[in-house]
Amino acid sequence: GVGVDNEGILVLGATNIPWVLDSAIRRRFEKRIYIPLPEDHARAAMFKLHLGSTPNLLTESDYRELGKKTDGYSGADISIIVRDALMQPVRKVQSATHFKKV
Repeated sequence: GVGVDNEGILVLGATNIPWVLDSAIRRRFEKRIYIPLPEDHARAAMFKLHLGSTPNLLTESDYRELGKKTDGYSGADISIIVRDALMQPVRKVQSATHFKKV
């Protein structure tokens, strides 16, 4: 409020969709820094990063293709894609109705 010492206080806000913020809210933030969505090569690297040491048959060409096909995706989007792909075998096993003893 009025008369309160705000020295040393930093208020930071972040959003993926700034255009939907109320203009009064936007005015309260003096500085705006735009961080664009990742480019092809960065998205390809994110796929590698999120897969980590998980065994897979993806080639460098496959990673480049994934990077190209995910134009407009954020790092969070890619994380969700990889996590969902890694869970596919689990879902398949969970929905299995017949099992074979090995």
